[in-house]
Amino acid sequence: MKKIIKLSVAAALAATAMNAAVVDNVKMSGKAKLWYETNDSAGNSYFDQANSTGQVMIDVAASADIGPVKINLENTTATTLGLEQAVVSASRVGGSTDTQNYTGIANISTTIGGTTLVAGKQALNTPFCFTEAWNAHKNTFNAGVLVNNSLIPNTTIVLADVKTTNALDITAASTAAGEEVGAKGQLTYDGEFNTDLNAKYVGLTTKIAGATVNASFTDVAAKVANANVKVTYAELDPATGDTSNAHAIAVSTKVAGLNVMAAYSKVSDDNNGLAFGNIATTFKKTKLPTAGVYTDGQYVAQMDSKAMKIKVSGIKLGSVALAAQYVDCDNDTTAAKNTSELDVFATTKIAGIATKVIYMHRDMPAGTTGGDQDKIRVIASYSF
Repeated sequence: MKKIIKLSVAAALAATAMNAAVVDNVKMSGKAKLWYETNDSAGNSYFDQANSTGQVMIDVAASADIGPVKINLENTTATTLGLEQAVVSASRVGGSTDTQNYTGIANISTTIGGTTLVAGKQALNTPFCFTEAWNAHKNTFNAGVLVNNSLIPNTTIVLADVKTTNALDITAASTAAGEEVGAKGQLTYDGEFNTDLNAKYVGLTTKIAGATVNASFTDVAAKVANANVKVTYAELDPATGDTSNAHAIAVSTKVAGLNVMAAYSKVSDDNNGLAFGNIATTFKKTKLPTAGVYTDGQYVAQMDSKAMKIKVSGIKLGSVALAAQYVDCDNDTTAAKNTSELDVFATTKIAGIATKVIYMHRDMPAGTTGGDQDKIRVIASYSF
């Protein structure tokens, strides 16, 4: 018995020594976020339970190097903390008020020379398939991604094979709390990756004559005088449907110490084309520079939409940073896409809690579901 104990202890010490040599760079982090939104529709006032939605999200992430491989994990807990009892009428995650746990990120990555490979559940940032973090949750993907920055000088090449996502088709989302259809971008109840995408992506970013050129969304960013100018051209040729294209320009500069940005975009009027937005959330968000908070990819990125946006930021009132933007979208084909929006943002930090408050006002066409809308959104997050 004593020999067995001695051998067991020796084995444990050997295993510990081996693990210490193999496992390295262990990191853990977390974030708790309260997401709340209210409006004054349907004859109710702001902060009424019937017109409010909310959610508390807790993300705990861990990563570690095991030899040449890095492992990344993130678990998410979605809970209302009982808010539905008196404060909100619905949650932001699939409409369920039950506490849910799911793994949104679980991948391995390795780098060989100038090439990095990531396989598994992960966040993505490609022009037509990307992670959205505007809602209480963020959608992620089951994908394989390869990034190379050594094959061509000053150039990054990205190849992605995207299989599934945990985002729910938002056109089927409920209209709880006076929100229009498609306003939520919810997650499925259990966070399962059961929405098929089977999308392939090839991207290339390089520098030509000092300007950054992104060949996947075909945009060119350059400095002109004291302004930053970004010109975008994108084309979609779906297997079924018409070929469509989008043009956009965004100019940003400083005026009287403030950051000022102006943008314009136009999408072709092909009757059967695809919108220039996130295919994983039915075009909820878009990479076009003219999107507002609600006047987003479901408006400015749609066929025959012409949109403009003006944004001013850099205003400080003590510890509070202020910004405002105005968006106008015009669509000759679909009257319901004609809308204008004013957004005012206030961000600050209170006792270590990052807090953002957004006021949104939208002018909608007569007879449109929801009508003219006024909304207030509060997002408070604490990192640990």
